Amino acid sequence: MTFVFWVWRPSVSVLLLLCVCDGAEGVIRRHCDCYEEDMYVQKDIGGFIQCSLKPGLGPYAECTEITDLRSGLEEVFPDVRSLCILHSASSLPADSFSHIPLLEHLYLDGSHLAKVTSGAFAGLPKLRFLHILVSSSWGGVNVTLEPGVFQGLSSLEELTLAGMSLALSPPALLDPLVQVRSLRVERAGVRDLGELFCLLSPGMEKLETLELPDSMVSSIQNGGCSGSNPWPTVLLSRIRILDLSGNPVRRVEPKSLSVFQNLSSLSLSMVDVWVGQLWGSGMGRVNKLYLSSYTLRQFTPSLSDLCTLVVKHGVESLDLHMALITAFTAEVMKRCGPGLRQLSVTSEDLSGMDLGFWTGTGQLQGLMMVLTKLTNASFCSAGGGRVWNLTSLILHDNHLTEITTDQFSCMPLLERLDLSRNHISSLAHRALQGMPLLRVLDLTHNKISLLGEDDFEGLPALEVLLLEGNKISGGIAHGVFRRQHRLQDLSLGEIDIIYQLYLNMLFLGFPTKLQHLLIDTGPGTYLTVGHVPAPEFPIVLELRGKMIQSSDCDNNMFPMVRELKVGEGTTFGCRNLFLAPYFLNLESFEFSANPEKFATPYTTINQLRKLKRLKLTNLNFSNHTDPSVTFRNLTELRSLVLINCRLNFLTRSMFTDLVSLRVLRLYSESPLILLEGVFIPLLSLSTLVFDQVDFRCDCSNGWLLDWADNSRKTQVVLLQRQQCIWHYQRLNFLSTMERLCQTEDDFLSYVSTMAAVCTLLCLALGYRFLRWPCVVLFFRLRGWVERRVGKRWWRKRRMGVQWEELMEGEEKEEEVRYDAFVSFSSRDEAWVLGEMAPMLEEEGEPRLRLCLHHRDFEVGKGIVDNIAENIYCSRRTVCVLTRRYLRSDWCGLEMRVATHRLLSEHSHRLILIFLEPISPFELSAFHRLAKLARTRTYLDWPQDEDERVTFWERLRRNIAERDADELHDPPEAS
Repeated sequence: MTFVFWVWRPSVSVLLLLCVCDGAEGVIRRHCDCYEEDMYVQKDIGGFIQCSLKPGLGPYAECTEITDLRSGLEEVFPDVRSLCILHSASSLPADSFSHIPLLEHLYLDGSHLAKVTSGAFAGLPKLRFLHILVSSSWGGVNVTLEPGVFQGLSSLEELTLAGMSLALSPPALLDPLVQVRSLRVERAGVRDLGELFCLLSPGMEKLETLELPDSMVSSIQNGGCSGSNPWPTVLLSRIRILDLSGNPVRRVEPKSLSVFQNLSSLSLSMVDVWVGQLWGSGMGRVNKLYLSSYTLRQFTPSLSDLCTLVVKHGVESLDLHMALITAFTAEVMKRCGPGLRQLSVTSEDLSGMDLGFWTGTGQLQGLMMVLTKLTNASFCSAGGGRVWNLTSLILHDNHLTEITTDQFSCMPLLERLDLSRNHISSLAHRALQGMPLLRVLDLTHNKISLLGEDDFEGLPALEVLLLEGNKISGGIAHGVFRRQHRLQDLSLGEIDIIYQLYLNMLFLGFPTKLQHLLIDTGPGTYLTVGHVPAPEFPIVLELRGKMIQSSDCDNNMFPMVRELKVGEGTTFGCRNLFLAPYFLNLESFEFSANPEKFATPYTTINQLRKLKRLKLTNLNFSNHTDPSVTFRNLTELRSLVLINCRLNFLTRSMFTDLVSLRVLRLYSESPLILLEGVFIPLLSLSTLVFDQVDFRCDCSNGWLLDWADNSRKTQVVLLQRQQCIWHYQRLNFLSTMERLCQTEDDFLSYVSTMAAVCTLLCLALGYRFLRWPCVVLFFRLRGWVERRVGKRWWRKRRMGVQWEELMEGEEKEEEVRYDAFVSFSSRDEAWVLGEMAPMLEEEGEPRLRLCLHHRDFEVGKGIVDNIAENIYCSRRTVCVLTRRYLRSDWCGLEMRVATHRLLSEHSHRLILIFLEPISPFELSAFHRLAKLARTRTYLDWPQDEDERVTFWERLRRNIAERDADELHDPPEAS
């Protein structure tokens, strides 16, 4: 396969064609980075563009700072399946992506896009997801979409168009998209919803999701399409999800939504719209209804009207955002009927709500109240002893201050309880009783300071307990989690003033299903695991705090830890930081030191021989006696991330044993020097990321650019964005190195490359435009040699013995064998043989001898030699001119040879016969012939038979006369 890449030296600023294989990933790119789909690549590199790459669609490519898509995308490999582009191009030209035929996911984000050309996405038969965004404005800008833009996208399933006005788009724009299931048109800048509906094609039979958010739609009315055409009702009736959120809808006309009878979800934003307009819109059943306010001012729907809407359209899930609801009582909630299952309310104030409202509907299973300034959640006491079959209760971001005794005891089926981001300071005795099925409890970012012995006693089914963000300074009782045998995820808040933490005492029987444990401690905490059974699954252990020491690292839990994360500023160690003997099965290790106190690397990382991923932040390698010891023996390591680690330089010895390393990411705020050959030991390296690395503007780093150019297995990512330090300035690394480190070899390489390219271009142009002039020039030079050296000697050499027999005393007569050489097109052969030859050779006096190529050319001799020799053996040259003659290359050669002889030998005469009228405009392309026609007399073949006698006499006379001057014909002949 052939790709076109820019080389790094500015002196070689031409495009080089490099023949590379699929695995060649080492060429430095100016705009695009490509990388394979890999768990370590995705985790440690991530996306540099806000583009959600879909799993399973690798290899991926990301391109930025592109001004011309056609040339900028030449850096993308043809096997890429997901491509994200951040560009400033004004147009998408045709066949922009045809060299990436396997592309399935394409994301385009531009700020100056004004035109999408027909065939822009040609050659993408497998494309399934297409997103085109114009991010320059909030409203829709006028982007010209030519007809046939989406032609050939027969596999497209999801299309997003954002920031462009579709008011002037072609009527059949979406016709080729027969497989589309989801269409999102965002910020389209239209006023009437029907304008967007009319763009849909009847062939889009699989369309189920239609999202039209933030498009300035102010009214919903069924006015039909232009030309008195109705909406595509058959197509709209299949829509399952309709999203109109973010539109300032002020009016919903009756029966305007009657086409939608099978909706499962409807999202709508309103401006002072009476909810009653919705049940008069004619829409059918809606399982999920989302209503929000378009402006910052909350809309105030009546709960009674909302319940009528719920009952009339069979709503099972009602989501109200920025809604101020009054009369929130059980009596009114009865009107919602038994069908309502989920209720979500986001409001600035629900202080007038009756907490027993839920008793009006016995089937509510999920309740979310967010940002409602709720200060009391005593739903059970307000329910008067009734049982609530709720399974999910989400009350985060409110003003709750405490959880009272048996506060949720009326919810025996509750499985998820979210009380995060409140002001809860304590859990009352038996506060969490009565929820035997609760699996998820979120108490993060509250003010809980004490965990009592019986706080979680009534939660035997608990699997996820989140206490992060609470400053626990009052202590943790022994056995606080003794009932949580099914616990899988536990995050403990900031444990302050607790210097000895015994994990086994917290559980009184360690949960064997635990898979994630987060501990946030204060300074100087000793962690003791104790005698616990071995967990059944691998564990992710996160440690945060100032300093954590473990006094009994030889336990059953540490060998099951597969991933260890030590937070920023946290120091963790087992018996003077010797970790390796106790985490022998560790596969992933993350350590982040305090940026103000760069830590020394762990001395025993090199003993974690099963380690596959290592991420180190704020480590000081410069004071280490031998930095290479840190990574020794890590033969299974596949991903290494070094962030802001103090390294004076990187050497080859540091990476000697990393034979399996695939991903290396470097981040450094201090200038970095890479010694030559540092990456040579990394035999499996496929991705090298320079993420904000400040190099020194020193030619000692020049080898890196050569290595990146020549490496055929390693993709160097983001090198084009890096900077180097030069005289107290930050400059672009690539351009600065190109100026500083250009060598004589580079210049010679540039000169030789340019010379070769220019030679090839000259040869191609010469062959195209100078082939026949060169042939004529050759024979003209040969004629000049004959005249200067001696025609007799030249011809004798050519013709041998025959020359002596023919030349006795008649040299000049034998030299001129024909009276005229006739140059004509093969299409005009009938006229020459049927009219001209008989009249000149068989009739009249004197009878002339004509040279006709089909009769007089010597068999076996080259055509060019025959033409030249017979023209020079003829006293005159007669050209029979027609349009077919002008298009013939061989006739052109005969004309050129005769013209050159005319210029060199003034005794030779060139006679032009126009067999058909040819305008001066048609002759203008043949410069020499046009000049002859203007300066010399010529003959026209007369259409009147009476004039042909005079024509033949004049032609015979001018051929036969040997010493006559130029013809003196009347002006009308020319």
